[in-house]
Amino acid sequence: MRYGLYHYVEQRPVVLPLLNVSAEASIKELAAQVKLNQAFGNDANFPIEAVYAFPIPARAVVTSFVMIKQDGTRVVGKVQEKEEARKTYDSAVAKGKQASLMEQQHPDVFQVAVGNIPAREQVKIELVYATELTEDEENDSIRFHLPVHIGARYGQAPTSTLSPRNPFADPSDIQGTFSLNITTTIESASPINKVACPSHTVSTELGPDPSLPNYKNLPFSNYARVSLSSTAPLDKDFVLTVKSAGLDAPRCVAELHPSPSQDTVALALTFVPRFKLPDVARQEYIFVVDRSGSMEGDRIAAARKALVVMLRSLPHKDSLFQICSFGSSYQLLWKESRPYNQDTLEEATRHIDTMQADFGGTEIRKALKGCFATRKVDRPTAVFVLTDGDAWDLDGVLEEVETNVTAAAESAPLRVSVLGIGYSASTAMCEGIARLGNGTCILVGEQETSFTGKIARLLKAAKTPPISNISVDWGRAVEAVKAPEAVEDDFEMVDEVVATSKSKTLNIFDESVDPTAVEETAPPPASLVKLPPPSVVQQSPFNIRNLFPGTRLNVYAILKGRNVPQTVTLRGSTPDGAQIELPISVTLSHLQNEARAPTAIHALAARKIIQDLEDGKHDLRATLSDPDDKGLLTRTVKASIVRLGVTYSISSKHTSFVAVDETTEVTPFASERVEPHRPPLGLPPPPPRAAIPAPAPPPPSRRAAPAVNLSSYNYGAISSLVTTADRSALAQPRLSSMSSYLADESDEEMGDDFVCDSVESESEESDMEMGFGGGGYSTSSARKGGKSKSVALTDPVEALARLQSFDGRFTAQGVFDFIKLKDGVDLQAVRDLFPAGASDDVVATVLAMAFLATKLDASVERDSWEGMYEKAKEYLEEALTGMDAKVSAEELEVGVVKLLA
Repeated sequence: MRYGLYHYVEQRPVVLPLLNVSAEASIKELAAQVKLNQAFGNDANFPIEAVYAFPIPARAVVTSFVMIKQDGTRVVGKVQEKEEARKTYDSAVAKGKQASLMEQQHPDVFQVAVGNIPAREQVKIELVYATELTEDEENDSIRFHLPVHIGARYGQAPTSTLSPRNPFADPSDIQGTFSLNITTTIESASPINKVACPSHTVSTELGPDPSLPNYKNLPFSNYARVSLSSTAPLDKDFVLTVKSAGLDAPRCVAELHPSPSQDTVALALTFVPRFKLPDVARQEYIFVVDRSGSMEGDRIAAARKALVVMLRSLPHKDSLFQICSFGSSYQLLWKESRPYNQDTLEEATRHIDTMQADFGGTEIRKALKGCFATRKVDRPTAVFVLTDGDAWDLDGVLEEVETNVTAAAESAPLRVSVLGIGYSASTAMCEGIARLGNGTCILVGEQETSFTGKIARLLKAAKTPPISNISVDWGRAVEAVKAPEAVEDDFEMVDEVVATSKSKTLNIFDESVDPTAVEETAPPPASLVKLPPPSVVQQSPFNIRNLFPGTRLNVYAILKGRNVPQTVTLRGSTPDGAQIELPISVTLSHLQNEARAPTAIHALAARKIIQDLEDGKHDLRATLSDPDDKGLLTRTVKASIVRLGVTYSISSKHTSFVAVDETTEVTPFASERVEPHRPPLGLPPPPPRAAIPAPAPPPPSRRAAPAVNLSSYNYGAISSLVTTADRSALAQPRLSSMSSYLADESDEEMGDDFVCDSVESESEESDMEMGFGGGGYSTSSARKGGKSKSVALTDPVEALARLQSFDGRFTAQGVFDFIKLKDGVDLQAVRDLFPAGASDDVVATVLAMAFLATKLDASVERDSWEGMYEKAKEYLEEALTGMDAKVSAEELEVGVVKLLA
């Protein structure tokens, strides 16, 4: 299987040589701008029309599209309504003009057609997109994700008029020399503490780019540069993490539109909430685990690890839980959710340790529908989906989630959160489920060394009561939405004609009348769309429903007028009636944008508003002359999306980029012969075999290609950055071993606080089980009854999680073997600190608490173990109360810490 730019000759796909790929990313605080350059060569002796697809994160927005010709001429794309853009492109290609068209095929997959590429010439496509960044393992760290391939997604891909349906019918080999370069510049408002690349080995340089005119005056510690150069295509997405103090603090950045014709200011508000509320009482927890073929290897191992840690953090009082495995079909662990206790916890853990990626395809919707149907409707339900999201049925899955979440009773709400697993996890699927499920989405790489902190934040959000009536005061008076004023009809009302008493004769056998004739009446014309002017405040999310501790909140707005507010205020209320009010100062952005590209904050805000419109989150119904006219509403939503896309020059479901070179025309199907005086432009000569027949016939129309039924085909879209075999052929079954627990090493240039991590692109696993002191910990998931294979662990948090009971206590035997004491200190010395009658489980619980609080590496965030610790503390305090002990839990912990090695 080959990926890249391709065209058809005699209904056979021929791949054009991918000569080089470069990605330039500029990370500035919490957003990034990425410029992709991809050069292809037409090694045929006639002009061709070719297509290819490329991925970007679903949260990103394409802001610039340029076709660069062989002679360096830049043909800049313009945004048009989708059908209009297609007509512009088709007309240009028919006239022999060189043109290109970019359309959204999926929220995170775009497709490009390039028409009339001259014989023996190169073509370069330059794309610029802006994207917000997500949280990483720690609150003050961010994660930059550059997708390099589209997952081999299950099901039927969205249809497209740009390409044939089956691009993988034995295409010819890619020729030419390939080169790949990724460069990333990082700018932070405060000193950078850590830069890591968990996906690849990279080169990192500290300090600002010397090419900047004033780089000597810039603070050295606030800048870094990361680069990757390769002559081989990447086999997985590129991920970069940056840690800098204050990234979680509240901030609001304003951006004035540079065009005088656009009288607007865009704002981006963001922060990581820090608060604590009592857990939701009497909640049901359902874990929906993807066990399809694409989860094989490290991904299913990551899912097992996540489940083990999450189960230990569930509230032990009055909780129900269930595990659902899915692939082509789904399977529940129990007929219905069971009470959370020690027996069910151990049974579930034994089940988790046997999980493999052996369920076939990825039918997410079926599994969700089954879980929603069996959930308890007398209490809140939190659903966690653990998946790589590699399925094409995005609309069906999102509809299933939204329908059930909306239908849930206010007293028994349903929330759906997602743990996206794998560097190539579908951001459209994972983030879409969480967005419409009023939950959270966290992404982890299958080879990340530690992600227990992310798991803890995901679970903490699900246990937090929903905060209602959240709003932002943007400093603008907002008028109530109303329907357009009635327009006078262009006809007159007349009195009904009253029949006279004069009789009339009716011929009941009129030979001129055909009783079988069907009277054709033209349907009434569709109601005219009359878009109201843009609101004074356009905000996304339209309704803010998610405010969770430890999970970043991003809110965007486009305001009329160029008056920048000094402060914006976030307001809301808690379930117990407490009021929330957080004022946030506004700073004006002076960040430089990519030349010719729209301003980043306006583009991101417009993209988020469009996403709300697509999700049905808007108030456009109130603006309609007939609010019950569904067709009118659909057309009004589309018109609103088109207006935003054209106004801010961004791609969307209903807007596309089209670029037409008006300066020259080519002869559509030139002779195969190459002119003697014309050099081959650095491309290899055509292959001697008949991959390209001679004389060259006209390539068949892209619309004339035979349709292929792919309903059961594991469809993998074309990638712009990679050439790789099907993942299922590469994936190897692996043991249930966990990621390595690695201590950070300091960098002398930045001092002890700076760490620059990088790992090899392929992880190596050992078949040996080692003691924790030597790099691992071996434990069995079952303490009693049944047989379960031994699981080799190197993450101390997971190792301790497996030793914690449902009620918070830690089992004595496992903890006593796990935790090391100082030389000369035995277990009896520890027991002597406790009051008479204290059980070994009480002693073990304090030992585990002391270890978690003081002996973990500094890189392990408190979020990753805090839930376990708090649950243990609750058990300990109840146990001490039952013993009438005079010593407190804190005093015991302080005493035990002194005895730890």
